Amino acid sequence: MNNSDKIAKEAVQLATQWQSRANALRPPGEAKHHRKLARLFASPRDKIVLTQLIDQSFRSADDSRVANQIHYLLTKFGIPGFFTPLEKILMLAFMYVGRYLPALTVPRIIKKMRQDSSHLIIPGEADALNAFLQKRNNQGVRININHIGEEVLGEQEALSRLNMYINELKNPAIEYVSVKISTIYSQIQPLAFEHCVSILKTRLSELYRTADNYKYIRQDGTKVCKFVNLDMESYRDLAITAHAFMRTLDQDEFKHTYAGMALQAYLPDSFDILREISAWARRRVDAGGSPVKIRIVKGANMEMEKIESALSDWPLAPFDNKLEVDANWKRMIEFGMQSESIRAVRLGVASHNLFDLAYTYKVAQANRVTDYFSFEMIEGMANHVRRAIQETGQELVVYAPVASKDQFINAIAYLIRRLDENTGGKNFLRHLSRLASSSRSWQFLMNHFLASVKQKNQATEGPHRIQNRLNEKFSPKMGPYYAAEFKNEPNTDWSLAANRDWAEKIRQKWKKNPRDESLEIPLVVAGKETFKSRRNQAIQDPSQNDPKVLIARVALANAKDVEMAATAAAADPDGWRQMPFRRRHLILAKVANQLRRARSDLIGAAAANTGKVFTEADVEVSEAIDFAEYYPHSAKAFFQMDHVQCRGKGVGVVISPWNFPIAIPCGGIVASLAAGNTVVFKPSSEALLVAWELSKCFWRAGVSQKTLQFLPCSGSTTAAKLVNHPKIDFIILTGGTETGLTILRQRPDIFLAAETGGKNATFVSAMADRDQAISNVIYSAFGNSGQKCSATSLLILEQEVYEDANFKRQLVDAGQSIGTGPAWDFANKMGPLIKAPQEVLKKALTELEPGETWALQPQQVNNNPRMWTPGIKYGVRSQSSTHMTEFFGPLLGVMHAKNLDHAIELVHQTGYGLTAGLESLDEREQNYWKDRIKAGNLYINRGTTGAITLRQPFGGMGKSALGAGIKAGSPKYVAQFMEFEEKGLPFVGPLQKSHPLLKLVQQWQLKLDWGGFEKIEADIKKSIRAVKSYIYHVEKEFSREIDYFHLRGQDNILRYLPVGKVVVRLHEDDKLFETLARIAAAKISNCRLWISIPKGLNNQTTQFLHGKEGMRLLGKISVFYERDNDLIKSFPQIDRIRYAAPYRVPAEVFKAAAETGFYIARSPVMMDGRIELLQYYRQQSICNNYHRHGNLGERVLD
Repeated sequence: MNNSDKIAKEAVQLATQWQSRANALRPPGEAKHHRKLARLFASPRDKIVLTQLIDQSFRSADDSRVANQIHYLLTKFGIPGFFTPLEKILMLAFMYVGRYLPALTVPRIIKKMRQDSSHLIIPGEADALNAFLQKRNNQGVRININHIGEEVLGEQEALSRLNMYINELKNPAIEYVSVKISTIYSQIQPLAFEHCVSILKTRLSELYRTADNYKYIRQDGTKVCKFVNLDMESYRDLAITAHAFMRTLDQDEFKHTYAGMALQAYLPDSFDILREISAWARRRVDAGGSPVKIRIVKGANMEMEKIESALSDWPLAPFDNKLEVDANWKRMIEFGMQSESIRAVRLGVASHNLFDLAYTYKVAQANRVTDYFSFEMIEGMANHVRRAIQETGQELVVYAPVASKDQFINAIAYLIRRLDENTGGKNFLRHLSRLASSSRSWQFLMNHFLASVKQKNQATEGPHRIQNRLNEKFSPKMGPYYAAEFKNEPNTDWSLAANRDWAEKIRQKWKKNPRDESLEIPLVVAGKETFKSRRNQAIQDPSQNDPKVLIARVALANAKDVEMAATAAAADPDGWRQMPFRRRHLILAKVANQLRRARSDLIGAAAANTGKVFTEADVEVSEAIDFAEYYPHSAKAFFQMDHVQCRGKGVGVVISPWNFPIAIPCGGIVASLAAGNTVVFKPSSEALLVAWELSKCFWRAGVSQKTLQFLPCSGSTTAAKLVNHPKIDFIILTGGTETGLTILRQRPDIFLAAETGGKNATFVSAMADRDQAISNVIYSAFGNSGQKCSATSLLILEQEVYEDANFKRQLVDAGQSIGTGPAWDFANKMGPLIKAPQEVLKKALTELEPGETWALQPQQVNNNPRMWTPGIKYGVRSQSSTHMTEFFGPLLGVMHAKNLDHAIELVHQTGYGLTAGLESLDEREQNYWKDRIKAGNLYINRGTTGAITLRQPFGGMGKSALGAGIKAGSPKYVAQFMEFEEKGLPFVGPLQKSHPLLKLVQQWQLKLDWGGFEKIEADIKKSIRAVKSYIYHVEKEFSREIDYFHLRGQDNILRYLPVGKVVVRLHEDDKLFETLARIAAAKISNCRLWISIPKGLNNQTTQFLHGKEGMRLLGKISVFYERDNDLIKSFPQIDRIRYAAPYRVPAEVFKAAAETGFYIARSPVMMDGRIELLQYYRQQSICNNYHRHGNLGERVLD
């Protein structure tokens, strides 16, 4: 038997004694409470009900809203079974009577909840807290105070919390406080590691100074300095906390300060951090300094770590099983208990597991270091165990969460974490109620303990998160070309030191000074690079505002270049359009790898050229890679259809914006190339450097400079010649609505796919988590300085929230705390605007409209006309400029709404429909909003920016889109840049349900089989198959809500909505099939339909429609004979016109449609529902963060 086995055996014996003693010390009331908890822990449904009751019901200050939510949840789930009989009776009384008297019943429910949780969350009012502290002091128990408050979103609150801690340290009754670094500094971001550590060092110094200056008198009269413990929460904060802790204490004034921090054993990284701190502390003690303390805990943030891992595509930072967590905990304990370590680093051993505590005690005894550690437990979790342990005489510290009455709602996150932690199958507390040494549970827990002892030397060492941008290698055979499966590209994990070093290298390379030589960027036309003979444009760094800092000069194309580019693209001399799809896919897979390799230069170029901060540019690179991998992967589904011949439309022009200079142009280029087109790339004049770096990735991968041409030029002159060139077949635009309309007015018949901006609103209901809402809104409003088409620029508050002074204070605090300045300073979350505010934006940033007030007035900073801090206007009125105008800058307008219906009305008044957000925990409000809001991307309890390929396919409605409106990043996006020709009948699988049109075509089939439909047999045959294909694909895809990922904690739904009122317009060249199929598709898609026939048209098709079979098909659908002018007049009343071919659309109809951007569907009519039905649906993406602090709610029952 080795020493560990011997100690483990002794620990089992000691734990058995302690358990028996604890049971003897447990009073009847406590035992009764534990039995109640056992019922809760044994019932997943009860845990869900309790969690949702405490999390959702008490958000509103309106007692009637509270009562309504309680009634709804109890009706949905039933009264929890773990309630006592009396509690069940009281709940029934509430359900039938009490909910009608909310002013009477709700305060009593809240009071009862607070009473019931007071053993876990100590009342923070001075008299109650001091009484508790005195009671525990008399019992010889040291108390570690953890003050729970609202989420710290801004620096005023952080400083207020710092002062609160200082005052707590001055309180004679308090000896020991716990502090999370996120509560004393609100702007922690790992990329700004040194900046964060510096700020924390200053603020921790104030705490340590106060702790040293105020003494606590223990029960025996001993005077000691107060103690500050740094708590740990997320993996992100681990290294920052450790470095801030050590660097602060390294100051001479704190040489003799005794302080500590927590380490979480569920993080494998914690063992390395413990060794690092121990080596540092030994040097500190050897130099005459004070030892420090490390509190070793298991870790209680597992569920949120799982969420972050799932959403970020990063490895799970903690161990994924209890055995390794417990093994690492013991490994850390054994290391810490070594005599050379523990004399410099005292240990706080935090656990309620008697086997683990006994093991620690026996290790300490064997090493003769029992004087250097304390047992640590959580108040209220297992007081009888605490009493038994206390009899050993070993120092005992109890961790006590504290919340005052007005902060009780903010304790919910803590309660949820504790519920999640304590209901795990191998958690000691779950088995506590009837635990005895003879029980089956005791044997189960003992076996797990012994297994963890054996595992402690085999547990994984080193971090799970190992991404290293400095030396990462990419397999040439990665991505869906080889794996036949698409996965999103992970963003950079800035919590890792190697990636921060990588960022520093980017900064050194791309931050230029006046002495640096500028780059010369040529235009690329027909495979030839040209610079010297062309007029050029200078590129300067918007962050530096120094005309002497010249980044690059870019050659600008002229009219001759446009002609050459269009001619070369149409000729396709390198044969891209004729190349087999599989070969094109391989080349685009290589593009994805080139983008991976170029991540650093793309980020650096974006910062130097557009002032984009690294954290924003990095996400763009990931999205660009996603496009390069996904679009050819999705196109494969079309190219592999046996009965359809696919080809590109011909020549595409990609006109990209400056605000997303990497991802958006990359997406347009890849989609065009994947469809089999050649491309002329006209980048924004404000982002030419980034466009050049992006284009090089394509060329290096094997896309020729004749297939993808680079044509920087003036938008108002040369670019106009490009878009009007007859050899251009389609245009992909991301830009302003007026820009898109200008293109259409110049060339009404061009196929334009345009995403044109938005005036996006988030509505915050009284049933929202208001802290979460502010966090989401601030990021959505001011990320990239508000220069996102998806940005939340309107915040609509339900009246109660609008009148909530605390909400306004937090919102303003969060806004004014955002670091604003050069992109090269990693502490800044907002960089410069692309240019100094002009006209509309400048007026919005400097003036108020009637009724408006500045909650936060924006300021120009850094003596840079492009650099503006966030602005927040309250009192925005309906139909005002702030309400209706897309400003594209750091300005948030705040409005109030009477209710959800009023909020939806205010959103729709803008005419835009790109993104929309809802902050509410009430699923009834969520469902109501989803069914009524008109926007392309809906976000529930999440920010409105940051759509990810295929998770949240992106694109809008109304003024936010011109063209077919097929979403970028969706399975169908590439299809709009392709031409299809059917060579046979489409496959139709089994149909799940009957349909009136199915019954009709079945009768047609019988008639056809027996010789009917003379002279139109082919058209009827194709129509029959078309109807079946449409029904089949509606069942399979278009009527379903599809989640392609099923991520933990987040739903990502793609659904198809009927476009609305559709006009099927006939033409004299239309075949019967083309008309019957369009009518059937519109009806099967549930569109409202009318038939428009040119006056005087009388042919086989119109005769069929007026005949018996035609009337059976049409039913009650209206048929109008009208001229083109009459049709044009109806545009405002309809949503789409479906012609059967482009050439059948009259020029005057195209011209009229171009005035407003009205989309005319005119692709050839197809039998295959996958293709044809795209004309009758619009897509909508819905992202719902349904988890609560990591807790999955009722989803755990799925």
